[in-house]
Amino acid sequence: MTKRREPLTYESTLTEVAAVIGWDTCGAICGVSGRAVRLWSDHDCETEIRMIDAERLDRAFLERGGNHAPFHRLLALRLDIAAHEADGHDLAEIAMGAAKETGEAVAALIKASGQPNSAAARREAKKEVQEAIDKLTDGLAAIEGPGEFVSIVEQLGLRKATTGGTPT
Repeated sequence: MTKRREPLTYESTLTEVAAVIGWDTCGAICGVSGRAVRLWSDHDCETEIRMIDAERLDRAFLERGGNHAPFHRLLALRLDIAAHEADGHDLAEIAMGAAKETGEAVAALIKASGQPNSAAARREAKKEVQEAIDKLTDGLAAIEGPGEFVSIVEQLGLRKATTGGTPT
């Protein structure tokens, strides 16, 4: 039986990487058995992937034709979500804003594709894509709410921990 792996987790990302590279190859890259890597992908197991191994797997994923570094992307997104202050915002309102911004981003990308030599069109597309990413990240932050992502940010010293609204 296949276990469900929640989105935006290291377990899910490891499964994505192993689907491309293979469990045994992941193990060889990390200096462990394929079985050990499978255990890292199990949220019920107490062992987890180490940061250095995540970096190694990102490199291997890229070398095998991947278009991004999965663990790097995950960590950056989780930190970004934790840093967003979406509490108290209505999810439907955030979704409407995200729909608007993503529509504008797609339109700007299409325009830029038709004007490949236009620096202004590329600049506008970048701006619109960034605004869409920000709105979508607001949506993820609203869905997640305060939790494990926030504790990561606090551990890294990127935001002060709070207790009852008072910094600790």
